[in-house]
Amino acid sequence: MLPRSLTARLMIGTMLAVLVAAVAAILVMLAMTSPKLPERLLRTELQEELDHLIEGIRRDAKGKFFVDLKPQNVNAYDAMTKDSAYCIVDSAGNTVLQSSPGPALDALTALPTGSESMMVPSNGTVVRLRVMQGPVDLQGHRYVVRVARSDRLVLTLSDYAGTLYLRAGLTTLLLALLTFAIVVYWTIRRMIAPLREVSAVAAQVNPRSLGTRLRSEGLPAEVIPLLEAFNGALARLENGFRVQQEFLAAAAHELKTPLSLLTAEIELSNAPNRELLLQDAGHMARQIHQLLHLAEVSEAHNYSFESVRLAAILQDAADYLIRMAEQRTVTVEVNDQCGQVPVLADASAVFVLAKNLIENAIHHAPLGGRVRIELFLGGFSVQDDGPGVAPSQQPLLFKRFWRAKPRDSTGAGLGLAICLEICTSHGWALRYDAPQDRGARFVVDTNPPLESQLDLPH
Repeated sequence: MLPRSLTARLMIGTMLAVLVAAVAAILVMLAMTSPKLPERLLRTELQEELDHLIEGIRRDAKGKFFVDLKPQNVNAYDAMTKDSAYCIVDSAGNTVLQSSPGPALDALTALPTGSESMMVPSNGTVVRLRVMQGPVDLQGHRYVVRVARSDRLVLTLSDYAGTLYLRAGLTTLLLALLTFAIVVYWTIRRMIAPLREVSAVAAQVNPRSLGTRLRSEGLPAEVIPLLEAFNGALARLENGFRVQQEFLAAAAHELKTPLSLLTAEIELSNAPNRELLLQDAGHMARQIHQLLHLAEVSEAHNYSFESVRLAAILQDAADYLIRMAEQRTVTVEVNDQCGQVPVLADASAVFVLAKNLIENAIHHAPLGGRVRIELFLGGFSVQDDGPGVAPSQQPLLFKRFWRAKPRDSTGAGLGLAICLEICTSHGWALRYDAPQDRGARFVVDTNPPLESQLDLPH
């Protein structure tokens, strides 16, 4: 899997960038809506209103003047006669059009031309009116448009509008941040999805699937060199593993012939330690035989899967070892509790698996003891009534060349390792299960739970 730290770093970096952008946007919004320069704001507002009046003045065919203004501007002149007014005069100084009567209009008409402000009493207070005028040509005649606005009206409307703009801006910003965060999260998830898939494939690589190669489709260009290096390492590892397996098989195969000749020569000789030499030669032959088996079961191409019945194979393995069991006066029992349920397996490999487990149980059972083979739905078990396995030795049971008693044992320490390789190749699980009574019990699960198959090749 892809390390969560990389995803976290991408998300944290993106969110920090979003926060910085949000803070910058808020500062710009505050700078735009906050009236830091009242004088400039008043002039700007007054100039805009004068431009609206100049652009909206009309005269119909009957010579009647009117102004085409926005509804909110008309309402302001009608409702706020103390704080806003306008008038249009001709070249002779006659008023041709004016706003609703009120204190602001009276002050505006009484104000001398050229004056920019004046103070007007209102309900015990004094209101300052700002005045601005501009010429306009209409049907060959020149007129002067004069507009007056109070400071308190402009500032009050500016504060109110600024509050509305700020609220709307913050709401829009929050929605934009939420949308941006969702889009970024979805983008990052899609971006790292191929990496997660590649990581999952890489996590399943094991000695039995070294031929697996990671694909680079859909991955970022920065990751492809790392992927190619990993594939190169897998290729070198596969080649080294194959050379090792070939050497192991070749060495074991080449040793069989000289060892057979050596055994025959010892049997024909009259050496005083002839029995001891034959015993050593037999031990060597057993080790070579197990090395060959280990090399064969470690290669996936050596398996041929078909529908087989475990009961028949286990019975064949028990019959094959009947002479060894009789020599040790050990009874081998096969108890089939699942009937003739077929499984998909390699018959010869399963025979080796059963033979090694039964042979191991016969060797560890006491003289006159018993080996019980139980078949159940989902696998089988082999149990003896010997001394069992100490808890400290149980983790080493399936380690190659490990033996509980190296000096006394005639085995090579590969029997259980071969069994584990066979089970792994079939997707089965092999485990040691200490019974309640004396002895050792090995269980083969042909339908192991998913978590026990995580390291198995697909």
